[in-house]
Amino acid sequence: MTQAQREPSRIPPEGNNSDKPIAALPGIGDKREEQLANLGIRTIRDLVYHIPRDYADRRELSAIADLVEGATATIEAEVVSARSRHLRRGFALTEATLRDTTGSVRAVWFGRAYLARTFKPGSRGLFTGLVDQYRGLVMKNPDYEFLTGDEEDRINTGRIVPIYRLTEGVTQRMLRQWITQALSNGAIELDDALPEPIRLERGFPPVDEAIRNIHFPPDPETAHHARTRFAYEELLAVQAAVLSDRAGAGHDTSGLAHQTDGPLLKRFHQSLPFTLTEGQREAIEAILADMATARPMMRLLQGDVGCGKTVVALHAIAAAADGGYQTALMAPTEILAEQHGLTLRRLVAPLGLQVEVLTGSTPDAKAVRERIASGETHVVAGTHALIQDAARFHRLGLAIIDEQHRFGVMQRGALRDKGPMPDVLHMTATPIPRTLAITVYGGMDLSIIDELPPGRLPIKTRRISASKVEDLYRYLHRQAAAGLQTYYVCPLVEESESRDLTAVTTHFEELSHGPLAGLRTGLLHGRMASRDKEAVMEQFAAGGIDVLFSTTVIEVGIDCPNATTMVIEDAGQFGLTQLHQLRGRVGRGSEQSYCFLLGKPKTREGVERLRILCEKSSGFDIAEEDLRMRGPGEFQGVRQAGLSELRVADLVHDVRLLDGARRDAQQLLLDDPSLTWPANKALARATARFRVLNA
Repeated sequence: MTQAQREPSRIPPEGNNSDKPIAALPGIGDKREEQLANLGIRTIRDLVYHIPRDYADRRELSAIADLVEGATATIEAEVVSARSRHLRRGFALTEATLRDTTGSVRAVWFGRAYLARTFKPGSRGLFTGLVDQYRGLVMKNPDYEFLTGDEEDRINTGRIVPIYRLTEGVTQRMLRQWITQALSNGAIELDDALPEPIRLERGFPPVDEAIRNIHFPPDPETAHHARTRFAYEELLAVQAAVLSDRAGAGHDTSGLAHQTDGPLLKRFHQSLPFTLTEGQREAIEAILADMATARPMMRLLQGDVGCGKTVVALHAIAAAADGGYQTALMAPTEILAEQHGLTLRRLVAPLGLQVEVLTGSTPDAKAVRERIASGETHVVAGTHALIQDAARFHRLGLAIIDEQHRFGVMQRGALRDKGPMPDVLHMTATPIPRTLAITVYGGMDLSIIDELPPGRLPIKTRRISASKVEDLYRYLHRQAAAGLQTYYVCPLVEESESRDLTAVTTHFEELSHGPLAGLRTGLLHGRMASRDKEAVMEQFAAGGIDVLFSTTVIEVGIDCPNATTMVIEDAGQFGLTQLHQLRGRVGRGSEQSYCFLLGKPKTREGVERLRILCEKSSGFDIAEEDLRMRGPGEFQGVRQAGLSELRVADLVHDVRLLDGARRDAQQLLLDDPSLTWPANKALARATARFRVLNA
């Protein structure tokens, strides 16, 4: 290799090269350009903003003889041999023997049998990973890079080395080399989206210094400071976009100004047989304040399962009825809509309000729609049937959307369009972290109920091994003898040839006539007729069923304080949030409640989900763990909001940054509402990337 080949190539320093296509860099042809596009890298600016996901500290290499179990280490070693092995249940691994002058050690990569073809005997490389025990001392799933013996190795070892997100055909060495080339050219100019007063106040470095430090830092502290700077810049742009959109909506006075001190509301509030929690009271005050103004309400009511969101919403329904307005409550499933119907009839019918349920399987749907259109019906709970063309309202003044994350923007908007700018209240028990909720729902006002009603005990969650299942059945008998009830959830309705999972219909028959014989059992699933489902729910709520076998249709909606036990078959097959929702069906009374998880998870992720569920009871903690495992782009609705485009910010750990960015954005927009000042123009361009229609 010639000296010219060893030196990093430079881009011709003609003007600002930041926005040139990535192919302007030497060594990037059509194929590499296409591969880099998979990472969102199309320009040189995109490349230098491809921020490391992690770092490997290779300032000091460990000798194999000095490796210690439990430590994360980097070794430089030669590959002696490599092979793939197939384990039970289809699992496979690659096992390689590595050696240096002090000894040898095995490295294993689980589920990556193809790597055996990559590690050629005699090749040298850097291996960074956790030292653990697996039939002796091993490095588990280490990151690896092969050494070439040329000057490029200096970028990849002997320093703090960046680790990037990759795509097929692009290696860590390639990205480091290309980023080095880009940053070595003084003609690249990066706009600093942080206004200088904010940057100086926060103690952040200028953008050019920070971009070099985030890729090739001299120490971990410098890398962290640079990352914090770019995360803050990104969150400032998000908040500026959200707040400026809200400012534009704040002048809208086309909505309804409801009466919020009328007789129906007073009667309902006085009839409550319990004391509201502080969180409930604050949410009610905020909702009624919204309804009293002519600005259309757009509020999200978020609270953990069992926190009492429904009673908060009922205050809004009573206030709407005081002014002669109808309320529509839309739920994602018939089970939930029917449960809401039962609750509404019990609690607001005494006020003289007529309640209906309208779903796709409502037998007298035409007559129900006629009563809604005439105004005879005051409150209607339903599913997507509420937004069909045939559904018309006499005077819709309040739209409530439950489990709002299950509906698309168009569906939510279609319900709002059924009336003359009705107030809209979104509700969700799906525990989205507060930070993510503030960002995603920035166009909405947010009320959070973060406490359970007094007297509730945390639900105890346990995994049950196959050898303990008979003990579980005996426990269910004792619970029934004590007058307490059980949910028994299975993942499938009927047996499937393609999925080896428990079917509720079969399990219901086998256990009802076997280990649970003598108990009153019931069956509930989504394929049943609407009237049959409603009859089963009413029977369970009345205490006529000891063990209710069901699919996940009971995930939301059923409220039975006498149910104290939740059993979930094949628990490892469910998502973490869904498991938490199912668990939330119990623990609604004063008795200690339990959730038992059955089945052996088939993936490491499944094992991790069950571990988290057993250790944590707060929905907010569960949500943060879910976000950590899946990433923000996996949350429904996040991609549309642009949050999957965040390059740096971590919505789990950057809480304080987000709060500070929101305050700075508020002050900036107060001084410069359109961000037209010269000092704010770069921020205005960054903000444009995050502008969304909050609906």
